[in-house]
Amino acid sequence: MLKLPLVTFVVTSYNYEKYILKTIESIKAQTYKNTEIIVVDDYSTDNSYKLLEQVSDIKLIKNEQNLGQLASMLKGLELAQGQFISFIDSDDVLMPDYAQNHIRAHLQTSVAFTSCQIIEIGENDEIHTMNSISSPQELLESENPDFTIVKKRFGGWHWSPNSSAMFRKASIELMLNYKNTNAWRICPDKFLFNFAHLIGGSAIINKPLIGYRRHNNNAGNCMHVTGNKRLHSDQTTLINIQNNLKIRPETIKFLWQERKNLGYRNTLNLIIKMFY
Repeated sequence: MLKLPLVTFVVTSYNYEKYILKTIESIKAQTYKNTEIIVVDDYSTDNSYKLLEQVSDIKLIKNEQNLGQLASMLKGLELAQGQFISFIDSDDVLMPDYAQNHIRAHLQTSVAFTSCQIIEIGENDEIHTMNSISSPQELLESENPDFTIVKKRFGGWHWSPNSSAMFRKASIELMLNYKNTNAWRICPDKFLFNFAHLIGGSAIINKPLIGYRRHNNNAGNCMHVTGNKRLHSDQTTLINIQNNLKIRPETIKFLWQERKNLGYRNTLNLIIKMFY
């Protein structure tokens, strides 16, 4: 008898005691029930870990020092049993049909990952907009009403933020060999999304499935129209510039390091593909 695939939710947590339980509750409320939850606490200094210790039906890991988000994500990936993986930020909220829609899109395609539209919410769960500028606006029209295959080149940004995505585990397992995680302590989705897109392509689900939270401490920024301009961060702009500059050198270095696993021809084809 055929079985529905297992979905692993890897929640990376750092000092978000105000939001973390809401994030976990939204995962547990999924209409798609074949799931597991792994929470990686990145050495929080608030009450996050104490709160998480009281939550049932999760696998809880605590880093012995602050390692940054990508390292925490890869720790979760290493323990994940699911065929599909979503990395969830501990201040976001998933809609109940998040996993159901992602799995439906994956089973109708063979892409490495899917990314959904987002709803922008504030610090107290208030909705700012259901048509976020942080979602890929140019991809809203498609022959398929449910999802759009991304046909953009490597190195850009064509998706919604981190929590929006679900990956085929097979497409990103190679990342477990990546050692320079310190280069992506913040905003690792730039690297991970582009890498997976290079390996196997991606698709945008034309439906908002997460509440992406705007607040004082997240890495995203706000514009004048949605949220509050006081949340705009020049530091975020600097991080994005730095990430744009290092995405290709880091990816080429990693692919070349893994040439024996990938095969020399495949490695060269992937490197060439990055530039057209």
